[in-house]
Amino acid sequence: MSESNADVYVTDLKLVLLGESSVGKSSIVTRYITGSFQKTNATIGAAFTTKTLEFPGADGITKKVNLEIWDTAGQERYRSMAPMYFRNTDIALVVFDVTKPESLRKAQSWIDELNSYVERDRRDEILIKLVGNKMDLDHPEITTIGELPLYLVSAKTGEGINELIEDLVKQVPMSKYRKLETSTENKNAVHLDLRGNARFGSTCC
Repeated sequence: MSESNADVYVTDLKLVLLGESSVGKSSIVTRYITGSFQKTNATIGAAFTTKTLEFPGADGITKKVNLEIWDTAGQERYRSMAPMYFRNTDIALVVFDVTKPESLRKAQSWIDELNSYVERDRRDEILIKLVGNKMDLDHPEITTIGELPLYLVSAKTGEGINELIEDLVKQVPMSKYRKLETSTENKNAVHLDLRGNARFGSTCC
């Protein structure tokens, strides 16, 4: 079925990456957006990028997701900025380094901090996932926190990165989508596929 004949639903999602400094949050974002691995400097405040995803369905429904990805700084001196970046979060990835067990132990504090800044009635709406990065390196046995789903990835090799983001987006309930009226769609809009260009930015206070 062509897109012109399909029902198109669209949603705007905010995805935030949390975790200690040097666990690879920025490398995960760069790998996903560009398809390549780059060593990055420590994030100052937060950096963001956007990407538009499209999921045609066999049921005649096409889902379009405008994804805004926020990569937050892990250094203690920037944590006072957290409330600004956590606001209106839809998906939170709590990232740790599989070679550094202490980064996993500290992951719970990031989850607690996120919940402390989110309205109580929205906490159950946020998808929170635990992400272990650097799977390409030797590491001890990995456990998860409570019942949190655990994803294991490698920003360096790309293992599991695309699958992680796509799986998360597909878990977003239909209630967050709105039907897009064909007559009101911007004909000049640029829709990016999974390998498309993206807009990068950064912010700090």
